[in-house]
Formats: sequence, C-alpha cells, structure tokens
Amino acid sequence: MSTMIPTKDVAKLLRTELRAAFPGVKFTVRCSTGTASAWMNVSWADGPTTGQVDEIAGRFEGRKFNGMTDSYDHQGSVLIAGQGAAMPEEVVYGCDGILTARTFTAAGHLEAQRVIETDSSIPYVRVCDEDGNLLKGAGNLIRPGDEVQIAGHGYSDWMDVHQAAHLALYERDLTPARTK
Repeated sequence: MSTMIPTKDVAKLLRTELRAAFPGVKFTVRCSTGTASAWMNVSWADGPTTGQVDEIAGRFEGRKFNGMTDSYDHQGSVLIAGQGAAMPEEVVYGCDGILTARTFTAAGHLEAQRVIETDSSIPYVRVCDEDGNLLKGAGNLIRPGDEVQIAGHGYSDWMDVHQAAHLALYERDLTPARTK
C-alpha cells in the first residue's frame, strides 16, 4: 500500500533536492492555491538550465497533465529509502505539476553579452551596459530576412535584447563552481 505525500511536503523534498544538486543557487518553491493547489512553481536566477531543473522536478510529479486527452496521467508510486536499517517505503507524490521559471541577474546579462560577442553572427551588438543592465529601447536586433547565429543556433525571427540574452544563456549552466 502506498502513502500519499501532500504537495506541501513534496515542495520541501524538491527544495532539498535542488539545493543539494545546485549548491549556491537560491530556489523559490511555492505551492499554488485554489483549484491549482496540487501544482508548484519553482523559480531561480542564473544557475542551472531549465532542462536541468526540470529533470529533477519531474521526479516529484505524482501526475502529469496530458493535453491530448485533457486529463492527468498517474506516474505511479516511488520507493523512498528508509532511515538507517528501515525498509524502503512506497509513496505517491500528491503533486499534479511543476512549473519552472529561470530569470537572469546583471551577472547573467554580462555573460549573455560575452556569449553574443564571441559566438554570434551579429557584429557589435550590445544587449546590456557595463553593469549588466539590459538596454532599454534597443529595438530589433534582427532585420526582416536576416539570419543570426547565437550560441550555435540560427534565428531569423524578430528579436530584441531580452530574447537575445535568453537565447544566449538557454543551454548555459551558470551554477557557481561546486567545491568539495
């Protein structure tokens, strides 16, 4: 027989797991309220990529929303190791979904500028000032019909400084160096 772990307790487990995996990165893990009370929101600045966080967070979802059937698919139970010599316990996480959101600080914007200057096909484009503040009113970085390379990927759509910074850092892990 499985034990159901409530979403609030799942949030504590997820927070602990994220802190262990990415020391030095501050994560905010919040439970939703109302009809979405079995959902969680995870946010952080710079640090690991969204894919890295999604990989860990996905293990804590008891159900996942299936847009094809407009319903939830149960993920089954999980065995959790017991304390000391205790036997593992079979549990079901009471979380229906976890939404993740990564933002960037001034340090992240400076890293995006460095990536764009080194890896981009847009010459002399500035996305931030020397303090890492994104430029305001910089307009489009890509003219219609042009293609731009950022971090090894080609883009030909409209793009502003926010999008350029996000694309430059999308696959880049900015987690502080881990010490042993």
